[in-house]
Amino acid sequence: MRPIFVTAALLLATSAPAQAAGGLQCPAGLTVQAQPDAPGGWSPYPGRDSHGFAGITIVEGDRASEMTSAAPATLAPDREVRRGRSIVQVWEFTGARQRNVFLVCRYRDTQATLAADLQRHIRRCTLTLATDIRGTVLDDPKAPPQLDCR
Repeated sequence: MRPIFVTAALLLATSAPAQAAGGLQCPAGLTVQAQPDAPGGWSPYPGRDSHGFAGITIVEGDRASEMTSAAPATLAPDREVRRGRSIVQVWEFTGARQRNVFLVCRYRDTQATLAADLQRHIRRCTLTLATDIRGTVLDDPKAPPQLDCR
């Protein structure tokens, strides 16, 4: 099976990262245009799929080089707290940043992502993920994860 080449487009036509009242937000959904690479004797036909927001990765370094790296410099949450049927992950950015930090928005059932630099005034990102009764993060929750970067 040959790979499918993917280009991503936002469900909402916007050229700048979504800004909530206080900070950066990942778009709720992502539309992906897939162009199959067809083997001999087959005709390729592109497809469009919509994918819901699944979570984030926070990376430190140059966005262009880190996004193409096999092992990007991802930052683990500074703390993770279980609250009822959710897990809250918190990243803190205190003091002066020596390197660029950026947010990668991940979407269900696709490798396509969106990325935006975290502005220097952002001091904290909090991600709340739904879990089952055992504390396992749900693959397809009723509501998308909640992100708050301020």
